[in-house]
Amino acid sequence: MSKLSYLARVMSGVRLKKMNQMIDIVHDKCGQNKVKTFFDMCWCGARYGAGYYDYVMFGFYNMNGHQRDTYLTRVRNKKVIDHMNDLSYSDEFDDKLRFNQRFAKYLGRKTLNGETATLAEFTDFIAGQEAIFAKINHGDCGRGVNKLYVKDYESPAVMLDYIRRNQLVVLEQVLPQHPDMARLHPSSVNTMRILTDLVDGEAHVAYISVKMGRGDGYCDNSGQGGVICRVDEKTGKICSVATDDYFNVYETHPDTGIRFEGYQLPMVQEAVAFARKAALVVPQICHVGWDVAVTPDGPVLIEGNDYPGTDLCQLAPHYPEKQGLWPYYKEILNIK
Repeated sequence: MSKLSYLARVMSGVRLKKMNQMIDIVHDKCGQNKVKTFFDMCWCGARYGAGYYDYVMFGFYNMNGHQRDTYLTRVRNKKVIDHMNDLSYSDEFDDKLRFNQRFAKYLGRKTLNGETATLAEFTDFIAGQEAIFAKINHGDCGRGVNKLYVKDYESPAVMLDYIRRNQLVVLEQVLPQHPDMARLHPSSVNTMRILTDLVDGEAHVAYISVKMGRGDGYCDNSGQGGVICRVDEKTGKICSVATDDYFNVYETHPDTGIRFEGYQLPMVQEAVAFARKAALVVPQICHVGWDVAVTPDGPVLIEGNDYPGTDLCQLAPHYPEKQGLWPYYKEILNIK
């Protein structure tokens, strides 16, 4: 993307409105003059490929040029994905039914195609289950995920009819969580996001974060109200405060009161090894963000993201050292 084309996109009416919202957030956070922020955002877009959301999310308003140049911005992220992923294989990840078939041995739970299943197969699937997850086939960011309770339907036939009418064709049994993951937020399936980069047959790990739900939510995704922390790969401990999609910062979980920094997550090394194995299944997609849950028996795969964004890594409260991931990618991909 050229500098001129980027600036043209920013200056379009809809984007300008969103940009103004980000400018207001910067002003509220640090008092920086709004006109100065506007031109600085434009400069960062042209110089570093940073979007206005990047500018706020990474804390560019509080950095010098050298620090800014270490960040994996949205334009640089696209460059990495174009370099590493053959997008003709994207359906192996974006099509959830197809993903569940390809990665069946990594899921740790039964799944079912709600569109093609017979009533007998569906009845057997929900037998003994209090609830199931039902998803649309091409949802993202936690959208289109529903937790359906069996008791709310007068019969399996009525439940299956509801599922089909609402196109909730990806059916999955609910996983039991490891107690130390459930303690963070019991009603959601809390996951580690582990980003792997497959280079010359070896899966490197770029970062690990942990995502947790809030309130009555059963999704851990920040787009559905969840919060995110950074995880130290060596110790398996949370090593930052939490943030949400509204740039709020939390030292403790707002519902459970668990203090984040220093909290020991279970089986982190096992989860990393697990993600590295999963990275070998579709070698045409080398840059993947894996969402890994931990059950009492070990790590299991929730999903893989073949176009992972930069909103789960490099968040300003998670990286007080102001050092982003761009040097890592320049090294492993030999980018000049």
